[in-house]
Amino acid sequence: MKNVLIVDDEKSFLLSLLQGLEANAGDFNTLSAPNGKAAIDVLKAREIDLVVTDLKMPEMDGFGLLAHMSKSYPGIPVIVMSAFCTPEIKAQLNKLGAFTILEKPIDFQDFVEHIFAELNAISKGYIRGITLPAFLQLVEMEKKTCMLKIGSHGKNGVLYFQDGVLIDADNGADEHEKAALDIVCWDDPVIEIDSQNRIRERNIQASLSYLLMEGHRMRDERQRTAPDRLSAVPHAEDKNVDDTIDFNAFMKEIDAEGHAEQKPAAGKSAKEKIMANTREILGELAKMQSIEAVCLVARDGFLLDSIARSGIDQEMIGAIASSGFGASDSMGKQLDKGVMQISMIEFDKGPVLLAPIGDDAFLVIVADREANLGMVRLKLKKHSHELALAAVI
Repeated sequence: MKNVLIVDDEKSFLLSLLQGLEANAGDFNTLSAPNGKAAIDVLKAREIDLVVTDLKMPEMDGFGLLAHMSKSYPGIPVIVMSAFCTPEIKAQLNKLGAFTILEKPIDFQDFVEHIFAELNAISKGYIRGITLPAFLQLVEMEKKTCMLKIGSHGKNGVLYFQDGVLIDADNGADEHEKAALDIVCWDDPVIEIDSQNRIRERNIQASLSYLLMEGHRMRDERQRTAPDRLSAVPHAEDKNVDDTIDFNAFMKEIDAEGHAEQKPAAGKSAKEKIMANTREILGELAKMQSIEAVCLVARDGFLLDSIARSGIDQEMIGAIASSGFGASDSMGKQLDKGVMQISMIEFDKGPVLLAPIGDDAFLVIVADREANLGMVRLKLKKHSHELALAAVI
């Protein structure tokens, strides 16, 4: 049986709720507490599946209880009851977590339905057989708020996302960015998704793309078994050539000014692999019906790579689009809308899409009116990480 804890200091109101919920005694147990302090004692003593709390209470009010739960019990869903749910109170609640809010006086049938909705919500799922970097980028692109519990070969960690931004991490030994750098490199992950993330404080400032690259670089450094292991270049005639990108080798190829060091001609360097892969992705996008040009542009307007129909000035696209991208990005920040995902400008003859690629570049897609924009978005999600690697060269 699941346990529901109701916290309210109004005895008559609390008693009426408890009596009304007796009809559901076969579905869940109901416990009560007169304030936040007493509720914490119950949380320590019992396994609680849902907390329903008022805000205005003596000794410890609802805000104090929610703050404690966001740190100590982030996985327990909460329903907040309030007779004075002003915009200021909603903003304060928003800082503590994503809660269901019911305004008093409570409609009892609606109240019961919310309890069952929270208890029966399929908020957890397990995913196997996908690389962790790919899944994390999907969470980022979809702007998900969730808690990811990651298991890998006996190790366990937690990643906290808020609106697609990685805000905190814990692997049992380390916290915050140090823990994230470790977790993002784990192999054969089992991912448990919990949408009841209550943590709102951001303890990680670095972007996800940086953490993925730096984490893999650090892992490669730790796993090095011989001085020249990473610098070995496969022979072109070897049928079993590994064409994957070695993150550590890639980072070593870029010197302080961003220029690639010379590599032996016997095989592809990490940079060459990345650029060849980037060209293939741009070609894949450009081959889609009604796409006129695809340009990878540095945030300063420098054209990194592009594929376009004949007669289109690709350099001009990069230079002009940088101002449009900057304006869209700035508008999102000023309106407190978070990180820009895709900006689309519609014209008579078709749209222009601007999509950030990592922290260093953006993609410009010039299309005509018949373009399948939904498919374009899917392609961007699929290849965003690979394009971000090319952007830092």
